[in-house]
Amino acid sequence: MNVHLKFAEAICVVVASAGIASAQPAGEGSGAEPPPEVSTPPTPPVDAAPPTNVSSSNEGTGRLTGITVNVGADHRPPLWMFVDPEHHLLELDLEMFGTGAYTSRDGSSLSEFRLDRGELGAVVGLGHYFGTELRLESVRSAAEGGALGVDGDSIVIRVKRAQVFGDYDVDKLHLHGAAGITPDPWITALETDYPLRPLSATASERVLGWPTSDLAGLGRVAYGPVRLSVSFGNGEGLDYPERNNGKTTTAVVEAEPLATAAARLRLAAVGRDGSVGPGLVRDRRFGGAATLWTEMVSAGGELVKAYGIADRGDLEALALAGWAEVRPLPMFAVVGRFTTVGYNNGGGRASSFGGAIALEPWRDTASIQLQHRGERDLNGNPKPETGCDRCKDAIGNVRLWLALDHTTTSGTAMPIPGADAGTATTLLVIVSTTAPITID
Repeated sequence: MNVHLKFAEAICVVVASAGIASAQPAGEGSGAEPPPEVSTPPTPPVDAAPPTNVSSSNEGTGRLTGITVNVGADHRPPLWMFVDPEHHLLELDLEMFGTGAYTSRDGSSLSEFRLDRGELGAVVGLGHYFGTELRLESVRSAAEGGALGVDGDSIVIRVKRAQVFGDYDVDKLHLHGAAGITPDPWITALETDYPLRPLSATASERVLGWPTSDLAGLGRVAYGPVRLSVSFGNGEGLDYPERNNGKTTTAVVEAEPLATAAARLRLAAVGRDGSVGPGLVRDRRFGGAATLWTEMVSAGGELVKAYGIADRGDLEALALAGWAEVRPLPMFAVVGRFTTVGYNNGGGRASSFGGAIALEPWRDTASIQLQHRGERDLNGNPKPETGCDRCKDAIGNVRLWLALDHTTTSGTAMPIPGADAGTATTLLVIVSTTAPITID
């Protein structure tokens, strides 16, 4: 408002000066003194576009790479990523990973084409506080390592998530609740900043058989850079209905001690206790994870201690995993990862190591700009429409991967559902696509 008033006053002064100049005679020998010069401060045009990557929407602040910062200061306020976004009328999301693989292993080698991931999801907003989600995924119908499924081992469609959820703010607390087939809070925390999903699932899912969703109730409480999530459900995941009277509780605490335009550090800890199967096999987990994101390099790791895996309550394991991604160019990335799990009582160790180069020929820049449209911070103010390069699942993109993966076992490490077994080297060519659509 002040800018517009000053601009209007400047225009009035300039117009009045021009009128005085035109009314007084001018020229050499006229004897008339020239009108006094009027000095006006330089004022940018009202409709002028702000400089690239900077917006002056808030007084005394600007937006740098999509994040609100104090102009001329080093301090940058946190992103408050744990505040769930405002409900849209309709959100659609399509995700597919197609893979061509050649595996050299003990015995005969194998070449194959696979659909590692095919998911379609829809979220419908029900007013300002409620919403519902249905997400479908493609899976092989036979059990892991088996051949007896639907019409052989056909690819079938099953429900991955089917939930009704709601969000509500109480002062600076943000509350979220959901019921149905809800996402597992630990897998959600691990995959939030994990860009290597086309190459490998997280260690918790890959070697410990951790279900990505479950028939459960889910509750979350977020305050600033800290969020607590608690899930209470069957614990059987998507493979089985409830097979005993015991229930499984999973609690996850997440925190962001560092959140700036240049770097972000996320920490998470998990505790899980429950039972699976008719024999009440224990399903107990304790672990932690960390993820660091910068504009050029991202890295993360997880460490989980498991008591009971699949249908073996006596089995204990310690899983460790790490990954890194380097982006020297906007459309190019180099990545590496490792996972190792050691089993107790002489169970041996199974490890896998991999690396890849990735080319991203297309990215939906419109989705990047609209990443936080409609969201509000803890003080109720609109959040900036930030980009989210680190959130690979949040924007539309196509990536081409050329990867190498090597798996080894030692001791008497045994194959279990959801875990790798044997020694093998695999060359992979992967095409991954993510296509989100939001309708308000």
